[in-house]
Amino acid sequence: MTVNNIAQNQMSPAMMRLASGNRINSAADDAAGLAISEDMLAQIRGLDQGTRNTADMQALINTAEGGLETVGDSAQRIRELSVQAQNGILTDDQRAMIQDEIGQLAQGIQAAVNGTEFNTMSLLDGSVTDANTASSPSGTGATFSINDMSGIAQAMTAIAEDGSFDLSAIDSALTQVAGERANLGTLSNRMEYTMSANSVSSLNLADARSRIADADMAREMMELEQDRVINEMQVMLQQQEQENVETSAQRVMATGA
Repeated sequence: MTVNNIAQNQMSPAMMRLASGNRINSAADDAAGLAISEDMLAQIRGLDQGTRNTADMQALINTAEGGLETVGDSAQRIRELSVQAQNGILTDDQRAMIQDEIGQLAQGIQAAVNGTEFNTMSLLDGSVTDANTASSPSGTGATFSINDMSGIAQAMTAIAEDGSFDLSAIDSALTQVAGERANLGTLSNRMEYTMSANSVSSLNLADARSRIADADMAREMMELEQDRVINEMQVMLQQQEQENVETSAQRVMATGA
């Protein structure tokens, strides 16, 4: 191995750290540090994926809440019409027209219940049960269910068909919708806090991992420069030593001659 090769091999660790930006490029550099940094990296990536999972679930919840808003608005209109139908000045034909409108609104509620979907999953027909948000690095998280709203459409349809204009049934439906919307709103807020907590934890872990695994560029540059100077001096000394040996050999040969 030549003198230049020796010098290059001595400087290669610092050069590798400068090139990669990492203090630990192999287990040989720092076995314990590598194990710790890899565990931290798993936590960081798990937290980041948990944040994305939570954002997806929050979007699902907001979609369901939007469908429930439509159901609630229609039920409010049905209640308004039912109160109007109690008015003694109306004729039977006029009450029949009110029933027709209630029937159309009931069909709209049924369409909202059946058509509110997220990622092809129906949200308001009771299909969502014990859904896992998977917000943590271990894949666990808050679970929740969305109640079946199909009965509301059936109750509204019954009111349209029998002409009872049953306000108690409508009020019960409105209470159910409002309660479910409140529950989903609470879940959405909780997920907002979860995403914020995950982001803070991820940033702190990334900062801690950086101190373990990332190279100190200023220090590496200084060490590289020191190595370069030392290696150049070693090269010069070895070259001088080689020249001295050659000179001595030449003197010996000349004396012998």
